[in-house]
Amino acid sequence: MDSRAAIVASCWIAIAIISAIYLYVEGATLWTNIIVLLLVGVAFIVSFGLTFGLEGMRQESPQAKAKIQMSNELTEIKATVNELAKKVDAIQKELED
Repeated sequence: MDSRAAIVASCWIAIAIISAIYLYVEGATLWTNIIVLLLVGVAFIVSFGLTFGLEGMRQESPQAKAKIQMSNELTEIKATVNELAKKVDAIQKELED
């Protein structure tokens, strides 16, 4: 199981338990309904924040940018080496003739 899924599931379970206890102790009044609604809102924020927000942060992190930059530089180096290899082959053919 993905760690994000475990965090989201435990958050929802904890908020359900807290809400049920709060409603059992205080009863169903306007204020308890508002508090339970706020707790459910926190659960939604945690759920969507973990699923969408963290993934976006990982893609924009300095490590991810460094990996992308390194990959681009390696591609450029490979293209340059291929060009040089072609030039060396052309020079060898010139020398053999």
